[in-house]
Amino acid sequence: MTAASGEITKKKILDVAEKLFSEKGFNGTSVDKIAKTAGVNKALIYYHFKDKNDIIATLFKSIIEEIEQLVDFPDNANTDDSGNHYDYIQKKIEKEIEFMLKRKKIISVLLMESLKNDDINHYFFQCAEIVINHEINLHKNKFKGYDKKIFSDKQHHFIHEFFTGFIPMVTFVVFKDKWCEYFKCEGDRIEEYFLESFMKTHLGSHIVDESSELNKKED
Repeated sequence: MTAASGEITKKKILDVAEKLFSEKGFNGTSVDKIAKTAGVNKALIYYHFKDKNDIIATLFKSIIEEIEQLVDFPDNANTDDSGNHYDYIQKKIEKEIEFMLKRKKIISVLLMESLKNDDINHYFFQCAEIVINHEINLHKNKFKGYDKKIFSDKQHHFIHEFFTGFIPMVTFVVFKDKWCEYFKCEGDRIEEYFLESFMKTHLGSHIVDESSELNKKED
């Protein structure tokens, strides 16, 4: 087996596993089922992976790397003093949702596995931590030179970002299709409504906090 063909086979196994995990759950998917669906010998799976846990860990590590790349793009727009900071934030949120919708299968698995008592690696929280740390840096850079009191309690800020920002986006992505099917709603329309609500609630809370700090500075 050449290196190139080996990588192709490995990717095929991961793609099939991701699909099956999202449909049947991790516990409901066997290595035999992955091999049969991928059309490969079971021995090939064990050539590339130690076991089923290694397969899902590889998928989770991959999505973490993708998220790191997603948030690691030029942030020069957020330091612009022309008043377009929140336009930039909205575009960034749209970009994140677009990415998550494309990776919905593995994000669904990530969420499901995070709810288990034996989730010892906390991949879901690792993803959240990357995104939240990036958000903190965005706001710190924008308001450099101003009172950083709103960032002094990092735990408080993490809770706010996780439960009012990260979790709503994840659940929207995971439940979007089922919501549209049940409530007979168009996909484009529900995205529009979600963004409108998200900007008013989560981003709106940032506007209130930051305006308060700016007013204190002026006083």
